[in-house]
Amino acid sequence: MSTRRDDEANADPRGERPGITKETSVEELLEQIRRIAAREPHARCAQGSGPLAPVAVALNNLSTQFTVGRTKLEEAFGIQALIEQSPNSMFSCDVHASIRFINFTIPGLTVEQVLGQNLFDWIAPESRETARSVIQKVLATGEPGGYEAKPAVGGGPEWFAARVGPIQVGQEVVGFTVILTDITELKRTQLRLEQSNRELESFAYVASHDLQEPLRKIQTFGERLAKTSASLSPEGHDYLARMQGAAARMRQLIDDLLAFSRVSAKGQPFTRVDLAAVARGVLEDLETAIEQAGAAISLGELPTLEGDPTQMRQLMQNLVGNALKFRREGVVPSVSIEARVDAPASRCELVVKDNGIGFEEKYAERIFNVFQRLHGRGQYEGTGIGLAICRKIAERHGGRIEARSTPGVGSAFHITLPMKQPLRR
Repeated sequence: MSTRRDDEANADPRGERPGITKETSVEELLEQIRRIAAREPHARCAQGSGPLAPVAVALNNLSTQFTVGRTKLEEAFGIQALIEQSPNSMFSCDVHASIRFINFTIPGLTVEQVLGQNLFDWIAPESRETARSVIQKVLATGEPGGYEAKPAVGGGPEWFAARVGPIQVGQEVVGFTVILTDITELKRTQLRLEQSNRELESFAYVASHDLQEPLRKIQTFGERLAKTSASLSPEGHDYLARMQGAAARMRQLIDDLLAFSRVSAKGQPFTRVDLAAVARGVLEDLETAIEQAGAAISLGELPTLEGDPTQMRQLMQNLVGNALKFRREGVVPSVSIEARVDAPASRCELVVKDNGIGFEEKYAERIFNVFQRLHGRGQYEGTGIGLAICRKIAERHGGRIEARSTPGVGSAFHITLPMKQPLRR
């Protein structure tokens, strides 16, 4: 015996009784048309019975055609189009560096002949180890990397910049991608500039070195003349003193010019440098000058980075020395050395700040030029090359230096440096 509860349990959830097909309604067709007009993918309506059922079937077929058409259109504007038309060469390789995909054909070879080959066979021998070390690091860490290399095949670009990225399945690195950009013209320009810089630095070094001997003789004979100058007139003594003063200034100029040329020509390899230890050493060297000026020195927490230890010391000593030199009369000099580390960017900003005489910021670029001074020799000693050396040191380390200042308030020098140096070819 059937009960009402049994009938309700056996009823179709859409309100239809078993074995009875519901008629397609006008409302359902209108709803389907609305969904199609709204570009809803895979829109479907129930295909019931009655005179409107064929219309429901037709609308469902139309929805399927629109979905397929949109999918094909989206694919035409998708990643495949970017890969096929990209001016960059793209590879994907497994962990053994076997090429699994390539988006271009190598002259004289088909794609099939390239697939399965070892990527390193297509890199020039002199660039191979650099590429290998970068790729091994990407596979080990899962972090992107890059290198510059020459290809092993001719007939195309002479230099590439390669960007390497990991291919991951879950947490496992199963291969890597390589995207190559043609940098032939850029590299040629860079090599010409490097050659020109080497020649200029060599000239500056040789010229300065060769000038030292005749200058040394001028100073030596001047000193001897001063010892045997009892018969000289007061005017003669004045001329002699001027000559010796000019020779001393010339000696300082030559020494500073040699120091400037040595930044690149005589630079040491990059190692781990504890900037805090460097700063403490600089303050010890300048202890006498600090005591004479009565300066207050504040040393913040400084990081350890990759650099040239000697040049990092020279950079900091020049900046602290300038802060002590260009102090205000009647004001206790205050110098702070601090640093901020940007971990995501792997860079740090070293800041040397003082409360000295300052300068107008329109001279913020000029002060880093060689032999540029904002004050006469009678006011402050020096040759005007110390900040030029600082900028050259920062640039050699892949960084930059900027000055911010207010007259009568003080100056702050901001040096931005990478925490790690890129691989050197």
